[in-house]
Amino acid sequence: MTTQDVLVILAADVANANAVANTIADVTGLSFPVVTGETYQYEFTIPYTAAATTTGSRWCINGPASPTMLSHFSQYPLTATTFTMNCATAYDIPAACNATSLLTGNVAIMQGEIKASGNGTVIARFASEVASSAITAKAGATLRYRRVL
Repeated sequence: MTTQDVLVILAADVANANAVANTIADVTGLSFPVVTGETYQYEFTIPYTAAATTTGSRWCINGPASPTMLSHFSQYPLTATTFTMNCATAYDIPAACNATSLLTGNVAIMQGEIKASGNGTVIARFASEVASSAITAKAGATLRYRRVL
């Protein structure tokens, strides 16, 4: 079977500065549809800014309930020379934010494969470690996905 990549580009900045620390929010505009029983590969590349270097973040995905299979990997900066790496088999993992970010020049990379157990939408999600301190996904962020089975 041959499939083509689909490219989605974030048209506008999306900020999360929730009054409650570590409150997850959708990156509205970076999502793709899935169909029950079909398998998809995906890669998100999300440049972002932080309100302060002491404001960490977390990056993950959400989708239709209880995927048959999910293999998810994410990485994003702590400092100019260190980063956080996560592997997950469930949505909204990691459960907590890291402790720091760069002010600018951050990029979250998430990739993986999912077999949907229901029709719906897979979407990028993020949180700020500090209450009311913004993490902002920047316009131009991309999602590339394809159906593989």
